[in-house]
Amino acid sequence: MKLKNISLSLVVLATLAMSANAGDSLSDAFKNGKIKGQLKAINYNVDKGSKGKESILSLGVMLNYVTGDFYGFSAGFRFQSSDSPWASSEAKNFYKADLYGPGAVLEEAYLKYKYKKSSLKIGRQFIQTPLLAGNGSRIIHESFEGYTATTKELPKTKIFVGYVDKYLTRTNFKGANGGGVGKFDKKIFMYGAKYKYTLGDGIWTALVQNQTIKGLKLTGQYLKIKNATIAKTGDNMGDISVALAQAEYKFKAAGLGMLAGIQYGSSNVDNDNSVSGDLLGFKLATKYNGFITSLGYTIANKDKGMVSGVGISSNWAYAGDIIGLENYQKDVNALSLNLKYKFAKKIMLLGRYTDYMVGSNGTLNGGKDLNAYDLIASYKFKNVLKGLGVKFHFEDVEYDKNPVKNYRLYLTYNF
Repeated sequence: MKLKNISLSLVVLATLAMSANAGDSLSDAFKNGKIKGQLKAINYNVDKGSKGKESILSLGVMLNYVTGDFYGFSAGFRFQSSDSPWASSEAKNFYKADLYGPGAVLEEAYLKYKYKKSSLKIGRQFIQTPLLAGNGSRIIHESFEGYTATTKELPKTKIFVGYVDKYLTRTNFKGANGGGVGKFDKKIFMYGAKYKYTLGDGIWTALVQNQTIKGLKLTGQYLKIKNATIAKTGDNMGDISVALAQAEYKFKAAGLGMLAGIQYGSSNVDNDNSVSGDLLGFKLATKYNGFITSLGYTIANKDKGMVSGVGISSNWAYAGDIIGLENYQKDVNALSLNLKYKFAKKIMLLGRYTDYMVGSNGTLNGGKDLNAYDLIASYKFKNVLKGLGVKFHFEDVEYDKNPVKNYRLYLTYNF
């Protein structure tokens, strides 16, 4: 199955078809469209211990336009540019996989049809599911190109199905100093994988969520990549499949809001048994007056690691640090303690401690246990500075031979 220039051609053809018969009604749909924009500045600093330090400042401008409704149809476009004008050669090379990628890209270009509680979307689009999820924490937001459908026609049930055959990376990291802005192609990212894979016949996925029982949310998702190869060598990996089952129950105890969760994930790569493993996770959380405390614990397969899904945000495990994410490796159990505070939708504070417990068969950190500390603080301004937001993220990962400290500052202005 091939999708050639799907994002642009389908949207253009559909728009022309509607305009031939719609007259002023279609004109109203465009007039009633909404335009949003964002200015973004991101400064990253990393201290690699004996390996030195690196820093970069990247800037971005985003413009987003979504038409009004026309007989259930709408279209959306999101344009993003990126630049790092003061980056050194060393910084360009070090950050070429996530922040150094100058240029511009059309991240979204889709046609959407909605009928009652169901919708169909075709083209370039953001997707957020446990096993298929793009990340927007850098300048360029990871995106996908394909078809997705969502329905909530069944009582308290959501069903999502999708097929995608292209993936927008944050940067096009080719060469010593990178190759510019990210582009839509068939190379994909999966946590836990030793390589970047290339899609053969695309990605199929299906998700079902049900909340029929009060307080209980059940989630199941399956994802399959047909005929994958290793991007660098072209070696055939066959099919890659990932499955996730999760149950979370919210209740009250002693005046506290509580959540208990359990999850099980597994993956299978036809021609790579080392990442055909599984992972079991548990979670317990409490909420009171803006304070949220949670404890997550994951148990990995002793002999095999696993791949988590496609996209940087396909990180569904209950335990793991925020940047490193080592929890999908073999024989590595992880425990994460989170303390979070939110006040009036303006202030957010998050502290996380993660302990990676490496078994005798594990290779993480040379077979030794590993600790990670995360601290995040964010603030959204009001009144005359409405639209301005600032976030700071510090992470310290205590690798045995070379500890790594990350300092990240985000400034955004939405208009």
